[in-house]
Amino acid sequence: MRLFVALGWAGGGWEVSGSEEEGLLYRRRGHDGSVLEERRVHPSPVAWRDFWVKLGALGVHDWEARYEPEYPVCGGTTWAVRLNGRQSTGEDAYPPNWTAFLEALSELAGFCLE
Repeated sequence: MRLFVALGWAGGGWEVSGSEEEGLLYRRRGHDGSVLEERRVHPSPVAWRDFWVKLGALGVHDWEARYEPEYPVCGGTTWAVRLNGRQSTGEDAYPPNWTAFLEALSELAGFCLE
C-alpha cells in the first residue's frame, strides 16, 4: 500500500510518502520549496497494521475528492492525501476526523508532523 500526504502554506510545509516495504520519507520544506529537514523512518509491521486499522475506523477511504470553504481563499493552507491511487485534496477546508488522521500519521512516523 502506498501513502502520500502533503500539507503546505505560504511559509512552507511538509510531506510524507512511502510504503510498508520502503518505509516513510518525511520532508519539511521552506517557502521556496527547499528541503529544510528530511527523515526516513521504518515503522514496524505492527505499527503499519494499526495505522491502516485506524484509517478504516476514521473513514478516510470515504473522504470527498475535494474540500473547499464557502469563502474565497487567498494564501491558505493546502493539503493532499493519496492512498493507493485514491486522492483527496483541500484548501482551508478539511474532511471529518482530519486531526485524528494527522495524529495516526504522526504515531506511524514516530514523531509529531508539523
